[in-house]
Amino acid sequence: MKNLQKSEKIFTSLSNSLIEKGNKMTFQERKVDIINLAFGGGTPLKAFLTACVVGTILTTINHGDGILAGDYPHPIKVALTYCVPYIVTTWGAITGKLQRIATNVQNFLNQNKILELSFFNFENAITAAYYADSNLKVIKANKNFSAFFPSLGNINDDYFPNVLEKIGVSSGQIETFKSDIEEKGSVFIPKIEISSNGENRVFSLLSTKTDNDSFGYLNGIQGQLIDRSSEFSFKE
Repeated sequence: MKNLQKSEKIFTSLSNSLIEKGNKMTFQERKVDIINLAFGGGTPLKAFLTACVVGTILTTINHGDGILAGDYPHPIKVALTYCVPYIVTTWGAITGKLQRIATNVQNFLNQNKILELSFFNFENAITAAYYADSNLKVIKANKNFSAFFPSLGNINDDYFPNVLEKIGVSSGQIETFKSDIEEKGSVFIPKIEISSNGENRVFSLLSTKTDNDSFGYLNGIQGQLIDRSSEFSFKE
């Protein structure tokens, strides 16, 4: 039951640590980062080759006639002709790397990806796990949910109490679920008798509200239906 909350804490901790690290970064560290952007990843070689080609072309265009006539341009002008494409290529590489970093950060903070990662611990659980928003609309359900209750199909965007009704949960237990989740913030119904796949089975329903200050869209309801048929059969 705590898996999703643990995942949320990891994301919150990571985002806070990134912000804190950025705030505490010294001038020297920022300088090193700029140096890495400018001179890392083969940028100097690319800039040098570009400068050689573009600089030679520009020198030929601007001073070719004079050179052929024996009137050579000032060395500083020639040097600048080669330096400009080197600097432009280096700057382009830096901005390109920054854009890729920004894109990666945006992808990391993408709502759907975070929801997927937050639900990762439940994805392969042996229970029928679900995650719903604060209005009890199902956001995600794991594979076992459809395996336990194949007649349901895809329950994404369904109102979870309606899902419970479809699988045969009594109206009294559904009302208990809704009132407990609203008033207490959590639900535990130890014994729910359901006919699943032509068999009479017994499940326990556990659900709790989730609360995350950093990622508001993770606030909702998480829960699991646990198959306890074997346990109850043994008791009988």
